[in-house]
Amino acid sequence: MSNTIFLNGPVGKIEVVVDVPQDKPKGFAIVCHPHPLQGGTPHHKVPALLATILAERGCVVYRPFFRGAGQSEGIHNEGFGETDDILAVIEYARSQHPDLPFYAAGFSFGAHVMAKAYDALTDRPLQMVLCGLPTATVQGLRHYVTPDLKGDILLIHGEADEVTLLSDAIKWAQPQKHAITVFPGANHFFTGYLKQMRVTISRFFTM
Repeated sequence: MSNTIFLNGPVGKIEVVVDVPQDKPKGFAIVCHPHPLQGGTPHHKVPALLATILAERGCVVYRPFFRGAGQSEGIHNEGFGETDDILAVIEYARSQHPDLPFYAAGFSFGAHVMAKAYDALTDRPLQMVLCGLPTATVQGLRHYVTPDLKGDILLIHGEADEVTLLSDAIKWAQPQKHAITVFPGANHFFTGYLKQMRVTISRFFTM
């Protein structure tokens, strides 16, 4: 079951889709969507899949709209202001579920924002999934500086990702010794690979 709430963020209201599990919650999760200026919303197939998996496993899932998308106020801020917004959503979710474990996920631009939020937190998610994480220059868009991360993190990337190159992801992950799950032939949007993603992500989460 899903519903919509509105939270007060640093520059105004944040529209958030909330997915509620059928049984008593075992945790809560934040899922971030792809680039809003490229049509990204919480209803995109990848964040929707992430939310479905987490809700099926007992999490209350919060899927915020980034600035300027949906009914969220503010204008796009290249991931900087968006990180502040996600931290505000995390703070709210934690206040609603103080005794439950925290999980996180993001796709593309949303993976970048979640990575930055993760880096800023002291009380970090138990587990995090980042799909199509931008770690260098995205042609025609911008250069992404992704912080170094430590923890229980699943990185998923398409071998034929034409937006966030696999070679850049490997270069970023190598010094941190992060494993990357690569889907051979998959593009940035994992077209035709949602079933494989579901299996991989479901196996990762241990709640």
